[in-house]
Amino acid sequence: MTHRIAVIGAGFAGLSCARVLRRAGFYVDMFESDRVVGGRMGTSRLGVVPFDHGAQYVTGRSDRFRAYLDELVHSGYAANWRPNIAGMGEGNAPNWIVGTPGMSAMVRPLAEGVQVHTNRRVHTLQRNDNAWQIWFDDQTSTGPFAAVAVAVPAPEAALIMGRDVADFSERLSAVRFSPIWALMIRLDEQVLPEYDAYSDMSQVIRWVGRNNVKLGRSSRGEHIVVHASPGWTRETEDAEPEMVAEELWSEVCHVLNLPPVRPKQMSAHLWKHGLVDQPLGETYLFSSEFMVGAAGDWCRGRLAEHAFESGASLGKAMVDALT
Repeated sequence: MTHRIAVIGAGFAGLSCARVLRRAGFYVDMFESDRVVGGRMGTSRLGVVPFDHGAQYVTGRSDRFRAYLDELVHSGYAANWRPNIAGMGEGNAPNWIVGTPGMSAMVRPLAEGVQVHTNRRVHTLQRNDNAWQIWFDDQTSTGPFAAVAVAVPAPEAALIMGRDVADFSERLSAVRFSPIWALMIRLDEQVLPEYDAYSDMSQVIRWVGRNNVKLGRSSRGEHIVVHASPGWTRETEDAEPEMVAEELWSEVCHVLNLPPVRPKQMSAHLWKHGLVDQPLGETYLFSSEFMVGAAGDWCRGRLAEHAFESGASLGKAMVDALT
């Protein structure tokens, strides 16, 4: 009998885990609270214009992740990006990888053969007769599942798993995050100076980048992504997004000495678990007794590569335990 596995969270970690399970021959159901997959690798829209409002690029260090990036580039899901960055000498441009036509393209191949259910926020897990039942916020449920992988930020994983699930609560509570405000701006014409990206411009601004200079993006007008600093975001976390957008754009105009210009559109989004400050220190969590585990970038750090490796490693542990 082929086992049915549930993966909660369709970010890089969850999708990486799902691919390992699917390739091992298991049926995989994935449940994502958002309307789209990808998490911080996702691509949002401001009107009809796509924006990479989370991860701006990725790099690869491990052999497994580099092999996956090579696969993406070869198949047209990603491309090399060598931006002109303020403060970096000529000829020193980094060689980053970006999804094409958006960062969300980088996770798309991982979902092949996986049943993905969006707009399904998981509330709790319930174990009955050596199988798992999943309960959602709308008080509906689904199951049974032979095993469950929870691939959401550690605080959310702790709530879903509760204190009775494999006793992961203490380790999950040790993980720390910083929130990050992201601002998407659409202008009719170019206003930024000659650089494609600016880093750590002030105590408020952590990143300013031209989204539309990446390969596969629209070249009409100027599309800018701004990330606020963790410190400033903590101070304004409860503010209205409209006010945050105004403040961030005003700060960008000030630090870059831009002419007064009103964006055609702008919108602020809060990444509540934007940066990992204190990782778990383990690649993943897994209980072979209860057949449940957790994965995410927060296990090892804050990079997309950490999420990919964590999910794939949890998937392999689950395959080994079920075969």
